[in-house]
Amino acid sequence: MSDQTKQALEFIGKQIRELKIIQPHLLEAVNAILAKEQFYKWKKQVVALVGEQLGDGYRKRLSKDWLETAFAGADMYDELSDDIEMCLRHLYQLSQEIETKGLQGQDKTPST
Repeated sequence: MSDQTKQALEFIGKQIRELKIIQPHLLEAVNAILAKEQFYKWKKQVVALVGEQLGDGYRKRLSKDWLETAFAGADMYDELSDDIEMCLRHLYQLSQEIETKGLQGQDKTPST
């Protein structure tokens, strides 16, 4: 495994750990709207970091999945929970993909 791949996996692992730490705080927040806004800011930040650390193809994929996807539901906390679970799932999938296939080139859009 190349150093670049190891660094990519460490980066993704850090994002997973961070999301697991903030997840209960977001889901227990008194103000659901504020929690959703804070989580959206976190997603935007991670998408930008993914572009810097892993390449534009990965950034585009997460941007489409994370920033352009909305969960419709009656309960904002359920929507937020679904959104968090989706992001965790994507990070785990991305980690597994990089571990098995290696880090794709900067200009390539990684396969899904």
